[in-house]
Amino acid sequence: MASQGSESDRLRVNLRRGDPGALAEIWSHYRLRLRQMLRLRIDSRVAARVDPSDVLQDVYLDAQRQLPAYLEGEAVGCYVWLRGLAEERLWNVHREHLGAKRRSAWREVELPQQSSAMLARQLVAGGSTPSRALRDEELRLRVQQALAQLPADDREVILMRHFEDMSNREVAETLGLSDSGATKRYGRAIFRLKQLLLGDPQPGESRP
Repeated sequence: MASQGSESDRLRVNLRRGDPGALAEIWSHYRLRLRQMLRLRIDSRVAARVDPSDVLQDVYLDAQRQLPAYLEGEAVGCYVWLRGLAEERLWNVHREHLGAKRRSAWREVELPQQSSAMLARQLVAGGSTPSRALRDEELRLRVQQALAQLPADDREVILMRHFEDMSNREVAETLGLSDSGATKRYGRAIFRLKQLLLGDPQPGESRP
């Protein structure tokens, strides 16, 4: 992660210096991560009609137009800025095709199988659930169902950290938190997710 941070710093310096190729280089560096964010969060009904690559083309045009304003403020890192533009574009696509209200379509996401299975096995290792006996697809479905039961703030931070490969600093910038605040939110979210995967009741709840 340290090397990723150093590369991000280098790209930001080039951008501030007015390097004419800096934005294109930054885009190339982060494009796959942005595509993963879109694939993770695009509604399945929309995905059949809209390719994430088409959304990314519009995001890049947005970045070109809004670059002066970003450089003037530069309150967040390059990836967090681009991710915010991609998020806004995705909501526009959802509203256009589904008439969806803001954030209404983000409760259920289609999680990658391998990442979901890995997360589930990490959380239930040593617990009562025989995780190694479960197939990856079963684990993916369990994680997906458990995430849908979490409060929105908890669900978001887990999606960012485990499925968007965001650093704690990037999560903090995206959510407007301090680094320690983002760490605490992530720890709370993982604890609650583990309880759900193990079948433990949430605080204040009782077993049926």
